Amino acid sequence: TKMAQYEDLEIDQGSDTKWQIKMLLADGTPRDITGYTVRGNVNRSYDADNSEMLAFTTSLVAPATGGVLEFMLTNIQTDAMTRRRYVYDLEVEYVHPSSGATIVERILEGNLVVSRSVSKFD
Repeated sequence: TKMAQYEDLEIDQGSDTKWQIKMLLADGTPRDITGYTVRGNVNRSYDADNSEMLAFTTSLVAPATGGVLEFMLTNIQTDAMTRRRYVYDLEVEYVHPSSGATIVERILEGNLVVSRSVSKFD
C-alpha cells in the first residue's frame, strides 16, 4: 500500500491560501487523475470532534492528465483559526480501472501551523 506524504504547511491567519500537488506514477510521469474526487479537512487534532473542522475547497487542475490538484482555504476560514497548530489530511477517491473497486487514498497529511494576525480587518 502507498503511504501518504507528510508535509507541514504554514498559513497566515486571515489570508486566502492555496496549494497545488502534482501526483506522479512510480516512474515519475504525471498520474492521470481524470474522474478523481478530492477532499480534505483541517481539525485541531486527529481525534477531535467535528465542531472546529474546516473543509478545504478542492479541484482538479485541467488537464487532469497532468496530475495536478489544488486545495485551498478562504480568508474567512483562516481568520476563524484561533489556534497555533492544526492537523490536516487530503484524500483522493477513484474507481480502479481494472477491478472496478472504489479506492480511497490518503495522499497528504501533516500539521497546519497558523501565523496569527495582529492587524485584523473587521
